[in-house]
Order: sequence, then C-alpha cells, then structure tokens
Amino acid sequence: TAMLLCVAALCLFAVSCSKDDNKDDGKNGTVTFGANYDVINCITTVTIFVDGQNIGKLTNYTDTITECGQPGNVTQRLPVGEHSYKVEIRPALGSGSSKDITGTVQIKENECTKVYINYFKVM
Repeated sequence: TAMLLCVAALCLFAVSCSKDDNKDDGKNGTVTFGANYDVINCITTVTIFVDGQNIGKLTNYTDTITECGQPGNVTQRLPVGEHSYKVEIRPALGSGSSKDITGTVQIKENECTKVYINYFKVM
C-alpha cells in the first residue's frame, strides 16, 4: 500500500505541475487579416490558419484594413506572444492562382495587429 500511495502522490504532483505550465494568464490581443484578392483574374478562396488551426475564410476584399474586425476580414483573439500564420490562396474551380503565404505575428495585450496581404506583391 505504501508503494501505491507513493505512485498516487507522484501522479498528482505531475498533473498539478503540468497544469501550472499550461496556465493561461488571461493576457490576450487581437489579430485581423485582410487582402485585396479582387486583383486575381479568377474566383478565389482565401483561408487563414493560425498556429495550424483554421480560423476562417476571407469573405470580402479590401484595399486596406481600417479597423480591427471590419466586415469580411478574419479576426481572432489570441494569447499575447508570437504566433505563426498561413494564408492559403486557392482557385474556387480548377487549377490556377494557388499560393501559400506564411509568416509570424506578434500579439500584444489589448491591441489589434493587422495583417494585410497585398496580392500585387505576392503573385
């Protein structure tokens, strides 16, 4: 029984340590993605991934991002720190204007970070 008690205590300690390591300190910021994909000569879908997770598709093109969360952009609250993103540009039908854009974004507490994809520069 002493051995069982010792193993149980070690498991409890390991669980409590891992919970502290992954603790969310509640500090968040926002990122918003926008693009001028209307300049591509085919109907295109643009999917946004952050840290490997699909966070949405752009539904409107824009020439600039004027405010965080403007309609048509993809906006997400994220913990403070550096995050990786990937933008997948795919034709809606057939093959053609496919491109992946990757990068990192630095999220600051209670601030909005704007990521604008300018297709004139990437295509």
